[in-house]
Amino acid sequence: MRRVLLINPATPLFPMRLFPPLALAVQAGSIPEHYEVKIIDENISPLTYEGDLAAISANTYSIRRAYELAQVFRQKKIPVILGGNHPSILPEEAAGFADAVVIGDGETVWPEILKDLEGKRLQKYYQAAPYAFDRQLLPRRDLLSPGYRFASLETVRGCPYDCDFCSVTRYHGASYRFKPLELIEAELRQLRRKTLFLVDDNFIGAGKGAAERAEALFDLFRRYGIRWMGQASINIADNPALLRAARQSGCLFLFIGFESLNPAALQSLNKKLNYRRGVSFYREVISRIHEQGISIMGSFIIGSDYDTRESIRELRQFIRESEIDIPNITHLTPYPGTRIYEALHKAGRLFQEQFWLQDPFPLFTFEPEQISLAALKEATLELLADEEGLLARAKGFINTLKHTRSLRSASYALAESTLNARLMRKRLERVPAAYASYGPPA
Repeated sequence: MRRVLLINPATPLFPMRLFPPLALAVQAGSIPEHYEVKIIDENISPLTYEGDLAAISANTYSIRRAYELAQVFRQKKIPVILGGNHPSILPEEAAGFADAVVIGDGETVWPEILKDLEGKRLQKYYQAAPYAFDRQLLPRRDLLSPGYRFASLETVRGCPYDCDFCSVTRYHGASYRFKPLELIEAELRQLRRKTLFLVDDNFIGAGKGAAERAEALFDLFRRYGIRWMGQASINIADNPALLRAARQSGCLFLFIGFESLNPAALQSLNKKLNYRRGVSFYREVISRIHEQGISIMGSFIIGSDYDTRESIRELRQFIRESEIDIPNITHLTPYPGTRIYEALHKAGRLFQEQFWLQDPFPLFTFEPEQISLAALKEATLELLADEEGLLARAKGFINTLKHTRSLRSASYALAESTLNARLMRKRLERVPAAYASYGPPA
């Protein structure tokens, strides 16, 4: 029996032990039963190099490690296929490290890949058609390690928005595909854990039809006693009944992409919904979600050309006053496949064109126009101070407990905000030692 290894490379910056790599379980579900399939997540268990085919799925954070693993497998004469977000966007780069590259949704090309493997004629590229859930594939959750904190579930694929800093639309295409509810229900029966994270880039979508569909999804969660977390846009606050239904279905927290308080920055990032509704709407969003007893992970991007020391101080004050439960601060990173990357590359502003091959993965990839990297680092440390102090953590815990009336939600918010701050500080501490790598190319 031929053995196929499905591999999730280690991500040293933030080991993903919270929830399993569901994409690999879905791929496993599309492989015929006469193949032995093993899923290996380096963040959980050590890698084995024994198999007839190694299929490695990677994003931009993990691609350097994926290329390292691919070289080892090929030295052992084991064919390697690379797939996932990064190889799909940069297939020619990935092809230099693999025998084959899958571009797009792998579910649609596995029969062809395995036929070519058996005939010893693997093609260099496999262009996959978008998977519309028509094959009704169930993930092979039996192959996943039990060592994760949460289960994971996909209910839609794609995103109805097309932000300039995000590569989701480039990867999944412009379509927004709903998974059939009967297939979701079949997956809920598979779950060993009743607390799960929705891996959807935006589970709510846009429009009346999307809201009605979300209500049907929440009804399923309620019937199966699920507790869950997911990502949504600020428009979820437009519908109090939908928020109430989310809470009743077991919603613990929502990840909301606020991104910036600066309208010019939002416009430059093509964050159309936020720009159109206005930053003044943010407080209303937070208040409405909190009113339903749901905590909030608020995502903010700093380090754009519109940021200054003062704008980051204003963000710090906003986070304090709005009582966002889990602030998620990231620096603007121009991922390949995004219009932000293309613009900075064209302008010659990137320190390194293939910065994802650096070790460690760089925190700063270009210099913003209105703030130096040294000042940006100091401003970030000031933001982190609000999350790391004992009094700040105690206040945050009490605020979340007040908003959600849930000890579980308050405990999770405390743990997650503390972890986010520690990981960011760890990355900041590396900057001085490797500062030369952040400077403009000679």
